[in-house]
Amino acid sequence: MLIESLHGCGKMLTYEAPIEFTYDTIQAKRSLVAQSEIPRHLPSFAAGVRNALRRKPEIILVGEARDRETISAAIEAGQTGHTVYATVHTTGVAATIRRMVSTFEPSERTERAFALMETIRMVVTQTLVPKIGGGRVALREYMPFTEEIRERLLSLTFDQWPLELMQMVPKYGKTMEKAAKDAYDAGLIEKRHYLIYQQGTKQEDSGEGGGGH
Repeated sequence: MLIESLHGCGKMLTYEAPIEFTYDTIQAKRSLVAQSEIPRHLPSFAAGVRNALRRKPEIILVGEARDRETISAAIEAGQTGHTVYATVHTTGVAATIRRMVSTFEPSERTERAFALMETIRMVVTQTLVPKIGGGRVALREYMPFTEEIRERLLSLTFDQWPLELMQMVPKYGKTMEKAAKDAYDAGLIEKRHYLIYQQGTKQEDSGEGGGGH
């Protein structure tokens, strides 16, 4: 959508392992997309983000933010005004924030957590569930991080964030349980799959941890 928009997206750099979709065939006069594969073109995602900052892009896509160096570089890219898209393997909005910050040493987590919160704009988590009649349907939990939400979290300690985020998602975004219920009510998924996410949400609320779905 960004590439094909009327005004274009400017320069977009992607770092993927492997490259799954190529954008060469998209006609866009005001968009320039350069895709790099890790480790074919660059040794790591962190090296990719550092490479991107020297090339002055408007948008950076990081295939996977899975280590401290990559997450730190992505945060720094966001702090310098770049739009950064990245993926993290987690099970929800609160878990995503916790996972990203937990990659840092305990002594630097608070500083990195606040830097992340200053730059983050939205978290979307997705899982694919068997669809009635074949195929799969995507269930998504999400929450936009508005200025109001960021200020609220920045007024708390990082240790308070997970519980606060669990309470915020139903109010400001959409929970995985709600996404599963909507899919079940629409006749897209079986009841047993909906119940898995309903139970997982209850376990998270009680502090037992939802586990991977």
